[in-house]
Amino acid sequence: MTSQALNISLPQELVLLIDKQAERDFASRSEYIRRAVVSQLRAEHELQAVFDRANARGSAMNITSEQQVYDIIDE
Repeated sequence: MTSQALNISLPQELVLLIDKQAERDFASRSEYIRRAVVSQLRAEHELQAVFDRANARGSAMNITSEQQVYDIIDE
């Protein structure tokens, strides 16, 4: 996989926290940020998959509104 350098600006306090955690993880700042971004993207992808399955299930049950969901939950 090829890499591309990015320039980003972060508050100094956040940089210090990143550096401390990277040191604890025996990683460079770049590696720590790379892992954090990958983790976040995976989490968002997994959450979207849950929403997609829930929407498909709701459609199969003829649920067309959030209110119907709340009604079912409150039963």
